[in-house]
Amino acid sequence: MSQTIAILMPGDMGHGCGKVFRKNDFRVVTCLNKRSVRTKQLAASSAIEDLGTIENVVNNSDIILSILPPEFALQQAKIVSKVITKIQKHITYVDCNAISPETVLKINDSISSNYCNFIDGGIIGFNPIVENGQTRLYVSGPNTQPIKVLHKKGFIIKDLGTEIGKASAMKMVYASATKGTFALHAAVITASKKLGLFDEYVEELKYSKPNILEAMEKMVPKIPIDAARWEGEMYEISKTFKKENITPKFHQGAAAIMKLAKKTPIARETRENFEKSRSLSKAVDMFVKAIKK
Repeated sequence: MSQTIAILMPGDMGHGCGKVFRKNDFRVVTCLNKRSVRTKQLAASSAIEDLGTIENVVNNSDIILSILPPEFALQQAKIVSKVITKIQKHITYVDCNAISPETVLKINDSISSNYCNFIDGGIIGFNPIVENGQTRLYVSGPNTQPIKVLHKKGFIIKDLGTEIGKASAMKMVYASATKGTFALHAAVITASKKLGLFDEYVEELKYSKPNILEAMEKMVPKIPIDAARWEGEMYEISKTFKKENITPKFHQGAAAIMKLAKKTPIARETRENFEKSRSLSKAVDMFVKAIKK
């Protein structure tokens, strides 16, 4: 009998997961109460069932995947935990959010019980539609077996062992380099514009570091559409580094760049309606104007 997978909540990553899971014959459900119009549209586009309440989701699911902006991960787990305890339903809860090991341990403490099997998870890659089913889900915890039902059916499952926190740490290390670099590129190219050296700097990059210019052109104009979510992720990375006695300041700075990006007009766009033809120069002009605000 096909299992039921719940996704809380089906944003860009979640709706992509849902669509691929359904193609692999899983039932996919969610709760869209008080969710945004965009989230509801994305869920509908993937034919994810809205069960109306968290209680209905827990009652009808075998596995719950939490896929949220990191600052809401603990709150979501506490809400689900209350329902699990109340109805005494045996279920697996996988936190797939970009959070520090410290945060995921708090979530583990809040939700693990005789009824709830908690799995630490970290997603690397774009959603499974974009990745053609090659999105990696790193997992860790005492019992990761239940999530392996999704291996090669939406995710590539990579098991890091029994320790809660290992999967989240993997996500933090990976994102510290990728999104941290995006933020650094945005800071550098914006500084060049403010200093009246944009054209000269771009020309030098074309000559000496074309790969850096290519990365800037690809990512800097897109940062604002994800900046609200990535800002919280940078704080979680900072927390992770500080815990290991490594400077948190790189990613505190990256969070400040995400905060700046949120002030640009681009931040009102989404991945569905993003203006793909916008040049790097025009995007950086918006970053500069946002500084003045």
